[in-house]
Amino acid sequence: MKDLFVDNCAAKNFANPLDPEYKALVRWLMDEEGALVVSNKLLGEYGRTSGGCAGATNIWIVVKRLTDTGRLVKIQNCQLRAFVIPKRISRRLQSNREDHVHIKTVLLSHRKYALTLDTKLCRDLKWYPGYSALAATRPQDIPYRV
Repeated sequence: MKDLFVDNCAAKNFANPLDPEYKALVRWLMDEEGALVVSNKLLGEYGRTSGGCAGATNIWIVVKRLTDTGRLVKIQNCQLRAFVIPKRISRRLQSNREDHVHIKTVLLSHRKYALTLDTKLCRDLKWYPGYSALAATRPQDIPYRV
């Protein structure tokens, strides 16, 4: 499955007028075989930012489309609770503690690709020992089409 995690801070770029790279990403998600990896926490973040923000509305259109076509990959809370980040690793993470669930979500996904504007989260995903996750701040820096 060609899945991708899109953090809430990057989802705001789904708004109009779209950057050409984000247009291609939305097209891939809507029309092609792309899948979106989410957790309950991420869906909640999408919902909290939807008040009057066109980008949040656009992410909900993508979520609806992917749900209807069976391409929304939801990591369950029980899976997230079972993935324990050891204290020795947790102390080295630079991202906010609230974002650690996003780290787990990406690492539990099939391809382990993440799009986020949070550079500390990017660093933690790339650095996390035992996994080969790819995180970037721009869609063109992730080979999501392959």
